[in-house]
Formats: sequence, structure tokens, C-alpha cells
Amino acid sequence: MTDETDLRPSRVGPMPVTRFHPYHGLNITLESEDQVACRTTSFAHALTFSEKPLKPGEVFLVEIEKNERGWSGHLRIGLTQFNPSNKFDLPQYALPDLANMGRSWISAITKSYNRTYTENDEQGTSEPYHSVLGDSEIIHTPQGSFNRSLLLPLNRLNNCSGICSHHFKRDQEPILPTDIGSRIGIMYQIVDNFAEMHFIINGEDQGPNVKNIPYQAGPLHAVVDVYGTTKQVRIIQLYGVSSLQNACRDLILQRIRKNHINSLPLPNKIKKFLRYECEL
Repeated sequence: MTDETDLRPSRVGPMPVTRFHPYHGLNITLESEDQVACRTTSFAHALTFSEKPLKPGEVFLVEIEKNERGWSGHLRIGLTQFNPSNKFDLPQYALPDLANMGRSWISAITKSYNRTYTENDEQGTSEPYHSVLGDSEIIHTPQGSFNRSLLLPLNRLNNCSGICSHHFKRDQEPILPTDIGSRIGIMYQIVDNFAEMHFIINGEDQGPNVKNIPYQAGPLHAVVDVYGTTKQVRIIQLYGVSSLQNACRDLILQRIRKNHINSLPLPNKIKKFLRYECEL
């Protein structure tokens, strides 16, 4: 029997922390050592980038931490060959502005439909779609290996015992891709000397969103537009070794909702740590 603490095992191999690039939109502030991006005002000028280009097969994963009512539209995410270190003139929006500049492949995350293949594709005359993530609990990439459960929202792991299947239980509370707690990933794979861009939404590969990206023309950074109702996102660390403190926080948050943290019989500093408001 697998011990419950194995729900999110240690990452394989020491790796640098994944961060946002310090060059970003005017309305973005970076927090938690550049792992959190928050839009402070308006709904525009909120472009952010990965600090480093992505490797083929590497997953760049963010969790929606805050939403803000009163706006329309949601998070935009994709890839760009514009290097943020060159401090090029940033447009207001990823869509359509950055996309129209070329060398960028970006899509909007919607509440209900993000797949680029359908159930009919799986059951019809065409071959069944095979996820780029494979079927095993441990996902191997050129950047390192990690447990599939890291791709899931924390509330999906409540009341699980042992290693959780990546297939959702029917009685679980639904979570929309645009909800707080949703985890959105971006990655690309090489097919016939071109790159294919994939979204990974709450553990599920959505299929090739864009094909025929000329990846040899330049490195590909992840781009995240904290747009519309999406107010704040946090990078989820998939690679490298988690600290004991962070592993304990993950385990606690698997069993309670974030809005129940204040009711725990714990010191205020630990409650703030559980809310990602401070470090211990």
C-alpha cells in the first residue's frame, strides 16, 4: 500500500526554480521571488513571459490564484519567439496585438471548450488521440520528471488515498479552466522539424492547438497574459526538489480548501505561509 505522503513525491533531480521574466507589462507586479504575477489595475498591459525559453516537451504550468469580476475574457497563454530580455515594445494584449506582430502563437482559455480534438475523433474512423503526456503516473520530459498529480488542481486530490489516478472521479466537484485553482500548462513537441503547441488543462492534454511552428527560427518563451477576469497566477514548480516546508503545505492544501485556512488551529504566520503570503 502506498503511503499518503506519496501523493506528490519529490521531483527528480535538482533543477533551477521556474520564474517569470522580470520584463513584463506595466500593470503586472511579480511576487514570491518572481513566481507569482498579479495584475494590479485595469485589464490590459499584463503580459508576462517565462524567464527562460522552454525545451521541447517541457511543461510550463501556472495556477489561477485570483479572479476579478467586472471584466470579460480570461487568461491567454502561448509561445513567442520574441525575447523579453531584448525589452521589445510590449503591446497591450497578447490577443490580437502580440499575435499580430508575428512569431507568437497564443490562444485564449475559455470556460468550457479548449480541446482541439473531439470525442468523435476517438471513436470514428480516424486513429484515437494519444496524449503527449502518455499514460503513466510519472511524466518524463527533457527538463526532468514529475508526478502527474502536480498537473491537477489541489481540490481534485481531496480525500484521495495512495497515488491518485489522472482520471477524475464523477462525484468530484467540477472546476472550470478559468476558475480559481485551475492549472494551465503550455508545452510543445517536435513533429517533422516543426513544433506543435499543446495546452495541458487540469491534467488533460487538449491536443495540438497550433502546428507547424518554425521552432528553429528562435527559442520559444512561454507567454501568459493575465487578462480579463484572471487577476493573479502562480507558477507551479514541476522540476527540482521541493523543500520539506513546501511539501507539507501541498499535503495540507490537498485536504482543505484555501478559504478554510483561517479556521485551522495554527499560528497566523503558518496560515499566511499556507496562503503563499510569506515564507517560513
